[in-house]
Amino acid sequence: MALFLTTLVLAVSATARGITEAPSAITPAAKADCALTNSIPGCGIGCLISAGGAAGCSNPLDLGCQCKVAAQIRSLASDCVTSACGKELGSTLQSVAGAICTQCVL
Repeated sequence: MALFLTTLVLAVSATARGITEAPSAITPAAKADCALTNSIPGCGIGCLISAGGAAGCSNPLDLGCQCKVAAQIRSLASDCVTSACGKELGSTLQSVAGAICTQCVL
């Protein structure tokens, strides 16, 4: 669960910036075939981008960095995500982001 925000930041950032490359083009720490990044709810994107930067990941597209500091990102973005997404969707966001770090980050 601690990894949820970290991975979310990458996917959300890519979507917000209109980046359409495969994850491997975005960060060398991600598998190119990680379809999970398309499953992240967009409601908490701004929260995650801000939290990722505050946690020391200057590039919101760097999944490796985001997953390394996932606990910090989760703590920093939790209230914002809940406010922006609601409890249920915020929980979905956490689950998907955690799965991305587990399944997609090398």
